[in-house]
Amino acid sequence: MKKEKTKKERNKDEGIFAWMKRHKITSVIIIFLIVLTIYRIGDFVADKISPQEEETTLTSVKVATVGFENISKVTPMSGRISAVEEAAIYPLGQGQVTAVHAKVGDYVKKGTLLFEIDKGTAAAPYSQAKAAYELARNTFNNVSVLYEQGAVSKSDYDNARTQMISARESYNLAAEQLSFYNVTSPIDGYVTAMNVSVGNMASSAQMAASVSNTTALQIETTASEYVAGLIKAGDEVELTVSNFEGRTFKGTVQSISPAPAYGTYSYPVVISIDNRDGELMSGMFAEVKIASEEAKHVLCVPSEAVIVKEGKTVVVTVNKGDIARFTEVQTGIDNGEKTEILSGVNEGNIIVVSGQDFVKDGTQVRIIN
Repeated sequence: MKKEKTKKERNKDEGIFAWMKRHKITSVIIIFLIVLTIYRIGDFVADKISPQEEETTLTSVKVATVGFENISKVTPMSGRISAVEEAAIYPLGQGQVTAVHAKVGDYVKKGTLLFEIDKGTAAAPYSQAKAAYELARNTFNNVSVLYEQGAVSKSDYDNARTQMISARESYNLAAEQLSFYNVTSPIDGYVTAMNVSVGNMASSAQMAASVSNTTALQIETTASEYVAGLIKAGDEVELTVSNFEGRTFKGTVQSISPAPAYGTYSYPVVISIDNRDGELMSGMFAEVKIASEEAKHVLCVPSEAVIVKEGKTVVVTVNKGDIARFTEVQTGIDNGEKTEILSGVNEGNIIVVSGQDFVKDGTQVRIIN
């Protein structure tokens, strides 16, 4: 039979348990402190071995070099391209179309037969006038011979001559009216419309065809008072056409009105375009660029390099050691791509063109391509 512990023994056991309980908590605390110390020592050693923290905080920037360039600021004017020579053809003869000799897109010369109208109503008067003229001409020739021989009087000669002249005029008029039924092109150019076909009726009440000479084109536009004072007839200009992205064409100021259009403050301008290569087409939309300001061989920087900081116009220069500095500048012409610098930086200075909004004055930056 198991022997029970005495009271003294039980008290001793409880004391040992309490001591172990207290020292267990202390041991946990001591172990925690040891682990924390080791962790901090590890961080310290890692920092010493790999000091990259400072590098990862550097601001990345793109840079450019300040240099001398030519700069100009342009003011655009716009308008539709049109042919210098265009002809809308309304036939003077009236009747049924009997033949069509050209189609849209054909190139024709002045006088080329485009289509024919039935000549029935004009042929008879023409034939009569022709016969009357031939008779009057022969009569006059005979009277002239007799008059030279003294066989007829002066009045007979004059009458024969008058009748011959009258018959010739009637014949010429009949021939002209007959020509109305052969419709020809009045200019060199391309057929841009053909509104008749065989069997249809044609008359002067409706446009039958049109011809456009596109070898010489023009733009009719207007200029403001400021721009009008900068250009004159004969000046060359650049123009861009919406159908030819990225390309420029040459034009010449043909004329500029000395007075604004009635009721406006804009001055009519005509720009001529040589289109012998046939690239441009009438009806295209074009933008004409007029140089309103220009400077040659001046210090320039990309426009995006110039910013406003605390009310001042500045650029960010990068000095030795890649240290960024805010440098106040005075600017001139700005065309949106380049900005003229009047003072503040010199040729060869390195400036930030991208990332400057995140740069702090006097800090090191990382230059990227």
